[in-house]
Amino acid sequence: MAIPNFKFCSKCGEKKHKSEYHTRKDRGHIYLKSYCKKCCNNNKKGEYCYQKDECNCGAKKCKKSKCCKKCRSIEQTKYETIGDLRNHFIKKYGPAYAYNVVRDRARKLNKETKCQKCGYDKHVEVCHIKPISSFSDDTTIETVNQSENILILCPNCHWEFDHINDPHG
Repeated sequence: MAIPNFKFCSKCGEKKHKSEYHTRKDRGHIYLKSYCKKCCNNNKKGEYCYQKDECNCGAKKCKKSKCCKKCRSIEQTKYETIGDLRNHFIKKYGPAYAYNVVRDRARKLNKETKCQKCGYDKHVEVCHIKPISSFSDDTTIETVNQSENILILCPNCHWEFDHINDPHG
């Protein structure tokens, strides 16, 4: 697909020639950015065009996000049970996102930096012994993330744990 000769800038709304836009490459294709060079250069130094939007609190946020990181973490802390997460997040984003909230809280609780099985220390992940999906809706996230239900494993050991211990796999 060819790049159009003219495009409307999403910031100033003016129709401008393609030479007045920065380009970006994505998967072998070349696209025109949404803001013209003039609008891009009017941003503060070091600020990318797509990060111009602001959260309700006034902080910068990515254009694709609904809120900034701080507000997102505050929103996530108001959910206390697995049912709260399922009711709110699964409908909007799917189960993987809802369970990411549980895993994120588990990561914050565990400061272990080595795999508990093999000792690898370059990258570790939080592994739940009893899967998050197996808990009932009234179970608190704190209960799911108890130290007795958490293992810190490297990616390989985590995969082995999930697939070798899985009775369905």
